[in-house]
Amino acid sequence: MITTCGYASEDYTLWGSMAVVMFFYLTFCGGCSGSTSGGLKIFRTQLSGYMLLKQLNLLIHPNAVWTQKYGNKTVDNSLLSAVLAFAFVYFATIAALALVLSMYNLDFVTALTGAATAVGNVGPGLGDIIGPAGNFASLPDGAKWWLTLGMLLGRLEILTMLLLFTPMYWRY
Repeated sequence: MITTCGYASEDYTLWGSMAVVMFFYLTFCGGCSGSTSGGLKIFRTQLSGYMLLKQLNLLIHPNAVWTQKYGNKTVDNSLLSAVLAFAFVYFATIAALALVLSMYNLDFVTALTGAATAVGNVGPGLGDIIGPAGNFASLPDGAKWWLTLGMLLGRLEILTMLLLFTPMYWRY
């Protein structure tokens, strides 16, 4: 499912609702740091979990000073901010792409999972059209172009692509 090849060897939608939801969650995980697979990357997911724990601790002890660590190394707040910014833009991109796909009269499941699988570069989506037993061939051409843009954004890192379109980047 998350090998980024786009193939499914089994129709996992027949395994029940829990398997379908779990595969949808896996769409967002991605591979390890440095991997060419899509998704948020495990490193960013782990840091997000650590940020959540830190926030819960700060709610209990608001005046405490917490040093964020990953393994044996201290994690700088600028890295945590970058992870948070990336996650926000990642999910905003999926939401915007799903909205655009819905303008092509695609159902909610097809639009949302099509957007998530394109940005995450992970393979099949869910539903009858683009699920493991289907493919993207029957989608309108315009929807395929938008999905291609989503794939490029996801593969080339969203923040890097957005940076290319800012005037400030080209001034220096």
